[in-house]
Amino acid sequence: MSDRAIESRDPTVVAAIVLAAGESRRMGTPKALLRLGNSPFIETIFARLREAGMGEVVVVLGARAGEVAAAARLPGAAVVVNRDFERGQLSSLQCGLRAVSEAAGAALVTLVDHPLVAASTYAGMRTAWEADPGKILVAAHDGRRGHPVIFPRAVFGELMEAPAGEGARAVVRRDPARVRSIGFDDPGVTADIDDPADYERFVRGGGRS
Repeated sequence: MSDRAIESRDPTVVAAIVLAAGESRRMGTPKALLRLGNSPFIETIFARLREAGMGEVVVVLGARAGEVAAAARLPGAAVVVNRDFERGQLSSLQCGLRAVSEAAGAALVTLVDHPLVAASTYAGMRTAWEADPGKILVAAHDGRRGHPVIFPRAVFGELMEAPAGEGARAVVRRDPARVRSIGFDDPGVTADIDDPADYERFVRGGGRS
C-alpha cells in the first residue's frame, strides 16, 4: 500500500457492496433477476444506491454470474465474481472488500435478498456514518436489525479473518460498544426474500403477513 493511497483515504467516504453471489436454491432462480416492478432486484438496488449518492458501488456475483451480468444493467458499477461462492456469504463479502477502493473509509453492505430497502434508508445510513464515523452501523426497523450494515475500514481485517461458520456476525458481536443501530421507518430493512413464499408476500402481496 502506498503512502499516497493512505493519504487519499477519507474516513467519511462510504463505498457500497451488493452481495448477489448465492445459488438461490430455495428460490429456484437467481434472486438478482427476480422482478420488482419493471426491474430486476439487482438493478433496483443499484439504482437506489446511486440515488442515495453512493459514488462507488461494488456488485459481487457468483452462481450463474454470466447470466446475471448479461441481463442486468449496472452502469459504472465494479462487478466482481466470487469463484468461491459455495463457501458462503462471508467469502462474497471478502471478495467485495478486496474490490473497494483505497479512498473509502467504510463499506455499506447490502444483500440482493433485501431489494425493498429505500434509497432514503441508504442515504440515512451514509449521513449517520458521516456524522459519527468509526462504529459499525446496522439498519433497524421496529427494533429488529437487518440490512444494510456499514463496516469501518478498521474492521476490514477482522472480516477477512472471520470464522466461515459465523461470518460477519462474529465481528458485529465481538464488541457491542462499537455497534450502533440506526432506526428507519422502512420495512425493507428486515424484508428478507429467500423463497417463493417470501416473494409472494413481500413483492406481490405488498408485505402483508
